[in-house]
Amino acid sequence: MKAPIPKPAVQSVVRPVAQGRATSATTAMTMPAAQPAGRHELWHHARRGAITLMVVAAFVAGLAAAMWFASFFLYASLQVNPFHAGTWGWFDAARAWYAGGLPKEGRRIAGCALFGLLLAYGAPGAAAYALWGPSGRRHLYGSARFASEAEIRAAGLL
Repeated sequence: MKAPIPKPAVQSVVRPVAQGRATSATTAMTMPAAQPAGRHELWHHARRGAITLMVVAAFVAGLAAAMWFASFFLYASLQVNPFHAGTWGWFDAARAWYAGGLPKEGRRIAGCALFGLLLAYGAPGAAAYALWGPSGRRHLYGSARFASEAEIRAAGLL
């Protein structure tokens, strides 16, 4: 058997008329008044917006770093001074390869792009994990203690 659906609360409300006189009481459903957006809600939305902007800025900075690393490694693999590559060196080489100007360099261009992306996005994550990740070693000082009598009995030593 299904449970009955509860009915909304109903109460008497006196409704004012346009001239200021009150009319007779009528039965109507009352709805809670909508509260204006408070300071807390605005702060919540501003914080979320700031976090979103920081994530987008980090992504764009990582993409620029990946382009620079890809250009650097491409120029180094072509035995050209890699410090003259600039940010758009890899992109120019990729366009030249697509147009047929560098027919045998497609694998090298793709490899440098992959290496640049791994270095730009993977290295910060690996560094963060190395600094703040869990360490598998035991504490050298402060973790040793004497066993209680209950632990000695549980081990069968008494």
